Amino acid sequence: MDLTGSWSFSEAGSDAWHPATVPGCNFTDLFANALIPDPMQADHETQLQWIEQKDWVYRREFQLSAAELQSRVWQLEALGLDTFADIYLNGQLLASTDNMFVGYQLDCQSLLVAGCNLLQIYFHSPINKVKPLQLASGMVYPAENDKSDDKLSVYVRKAPCHFGWDWGPRFVSSGIWRGIALVGHQAVKIDDLQFTQLALTPAEASLQFDLDFTVLTPGQYQLQLQCSVRPELKQTVRLEFAAGQQQFHWQLQMLQPQLWWPAGLGEAYLYPFSVAVCDANSQQLLAERCLQIGLRTVEVINENDVDGQSFYFKVNGLPVFMKGANYIPASAFPGSLTAADYQREFAAVSAAKMNMLRVWGGGFYQDEQFYQLADQHGVLIWQDFMFACSLYPGDMEFLANVEREARYNIKRLRNHACIAMWCGNNEVDMGIARWDWPQKFGYSEALFSKLKQDYCQLFGQLLPGLVKQLDPARFYLRSSPISFWEDDADHLANHHFWGVWHGEQPFTEYQKRIPRFMSEYGFQSFPLQSSVDKFLPQAEQRLESPMLTVHQKHPRGNKLIQSYLADEYQQPKDFEQLLYLSQVQQALGLKLAFDAHRAAMPFCMGTLYWQLNDTWPAASWSGIDYYGSWKALHYQAARSFRAQSLVFSEHLSEQHQQLSLKLVSDSPLAIAATLHLRLLDFSGQVLFQQSQQISVAPLQVTQVQQWSLAELTKLADDRQLVLHAQLLSSADGRVLTDNLHFFRPNRELQLQQAAAQLQISAVDGLLTVHLQSHTLLRQVLLELPDLEGKVLNFSDNFIDLLANEPVVVTAVIADLTSAQILALASQLRVRSLVDSYQSTLYQSTAGNGAPV
Repeated sequence: MDLTGSWSFSEAGSDAWHPATVPGCNFTDLFANALIPDPMQADHETQLQWIEQKDWVYRREFQLSAAELQSRVWQLEALGLDTFADIYLNGQLLASTDNMFVGYQLDCQSLLVAGCNLLQIYFHSPINKVKPLQLASGMVYPAENDKSDDKLSVYVRKAPCHFGWDWGPRFVSSGIWRGIALVGHQAVKIDDLQFTQLALTPAEASLQFDLDFTVLTPGQYQLQLQCSVRPELKQTVRLEFAAGQQQFHWQLQMLQPQLWWPAGLGEAYLYPFSVAVCDANSQQLLAERCLQIGLRTVEVINENDVDGQSFYFKVNGLPVFMKGANYIPASAFPGSLTAADYQREFAAVSAAKMNMLRVWGGGFYQDEQFYQLADQHGVLIWQDFMFACSLYPGDMEFLANVEREARYNIKRLRNHACIAMWCGNNEVDMGIARWDWPQKFGYSEALFSKLKQDYCQLFGQLLPGLVKQLDPARFYLRSSPISFWEDDADHLANHHFWGVWHGEQPFTEYQKRIPRFMSEYGFQSFPLQSSVDKFLPQAEQRLESPMLTVHQKHPRGNKLIQSYLADEYQQPKDFEQLLYLSQVQQALGLKLAFDAHRAAMPFCMGTLYWQLNDTWPAASWSGIDYYGSWKALHYQAARSFRAQSLVFSEHLSEQHQQLSLKLVSDSPLAIAATLHLRLLDFSGQVLFQQSQQISVAPLQVTQVQQWSLAELTKLADDRQLVLHAQLLSSADGRVLTDNLHFFRPNRELQLQQAAAQLQISAVDGLLTVHLQSHTLLRQVLLELPDLEGKVLNFSDNFIDLLANEPVVVTAVIADLTSAQILALASQLRVRSLVDSYQSTLYQSTAGNGAPV
């Protein structure tokens, strides 16, 4: 019996009850009832801090007939209660909870009645609940992202970012944030089904399934394991079982297994398995559990080598360069996220050709549908446990709570093909070594030593012990990163590099500081004007406005964006162009990192930028803003993460400045291709060109060209010069990859104003735009208005448009006729880098097939 949907809620002690929606939380329900303003808009965050100090009560009624009550054994299944909750059924206390990350199955048979039942959940203020713990400790933990004096977040097993972060708000919520149901069991209850891959070769897979179940009524049962696409694997047994907890194990051999591969290397093939428990005589189905199984091997190679210490992933025996991003909670209120939200995110991840996401440790373990989509899309998941940027208590009660959390989530996630590894925490090793916690928080040497002992017990003993016990095939990393950017230890394992941004070093530092695996780095940008309009009134749309400052959580954020812009770009003419330029800067800055990391393969074997997404509308490091609009960074990632990549780099050789071109291929197959090179001025005149047939070596980096910069730039004014490299498939002429090299910083390029010529058409829900210009246009942005509140993203955007060379982009616009799409497209807006500096913007008035 699904108990999500309509509930009622009230502030504790109040007689005023209001409608509530489950899943959800107190913030979303207060807003839905017009009791508070929209938390995401303006400076409302500062007005809503009182909510965390209150207790809240949720309730609903449900009906149960006498026949239903007597025919089953009933449990209340609550998959997510945030966080300190007392659960009452018909006025009797059923259970109390203290961990947002744990699902509960609670025996409730004795409290149920035939007819109307009342379920009520009392949520205690997390702040008031744990304040006594902090007072008793006599100290403050170093949770610097917790935007309060007491730093109480460390005592609460709840998303750390709910207490504030340098990209997100402080909304310390309470509520039922995941599914809740009344579950009736007949004779048997399945507790767990674990899949283990014992051995895997191209010829054969050896598999084991371990079923844990509880027999409520002793008797004879039929247990059946089957795979719908491999019927020969079906196994059925009939056995007598006594009442109580039971286990059964199947082992089977699958011939010629089809492997699961990460995106870009093959199909992420999944085998649908199911286990059914039936009454042996009547064949009545009593319990069933289904799994989608991916057959693959994943190894993390973290060992000393001639270059220092490696860190890379080997999938099915193949070293794989990881391309992706860090993933943070997609909403400050996770109960509001829907299946459609996750589907849009993974569509964006696939469009950007990513093969890995890191689920960062300051949020929460994601919903089941997140991992199902990762399985289906071939996206490996680096899974952090939910600890970040702080030390934590070491008392037995806290450790026992963490143990329950870790057991629950390891068992919940271990059957997913996408899970590549477990990581104990985010940046706590770095904090201990580098963040001066004893000085900042007044720790004595003895106290700091005790805190470090607690750290070792949690992350060096408890968590790795649980991974070894429950998921022994997977790698456990105590903390990310292993090496620190301040130490210049790039040769040692995985790395978070923040010299660019926090350290105020230039973007070119990305080309020098190349680690073995880059698991964090990034740069901030603003959302575009269309997104800013959704959360800021017009009067507050200026860089230092009080309301915008609420949505810029980094204390130096705006100044850093401006100072980097001043080095590379001309002054933007207004606030809207500043927003656009910030995205261009972010994308082109990180492009240097993408190129440098990929060209350093196999020394460097992964690049995960910070961050994929946003938790609320803000200036942040994201490539996709809160409303789903792809920033320039996401489009650039899609180009830079293609299977083949052409990388330009300037370097000094024999006292002369050289320009080299490297070809990178992640493909396991050799490819016949044509490399086409052209030196162009901005009007499209070809000053030099060359084509050559090449064989693209698999999984390698090959230097294919080198030039003297002086020889290239003497052919024309280098302020109006670009070198274009393009790789074409010999089989079908398809463009595999391309890249441009400009010879001057963007602020020195002599770009000309021009209106792009557009030709627009619409067929079967697909908008197609042909663009062309008589002069080079840098970072061309196409914008359409939202459609019924939904952001419309193009197949490509922020495009460098070469002179007289058409480019085609598309946008999927479902549920509209072609005429309606063309009407929408009449509002298409196009601009480029030069427009951000000068006075004219261009607006399309194209109809069907009409050039502008």
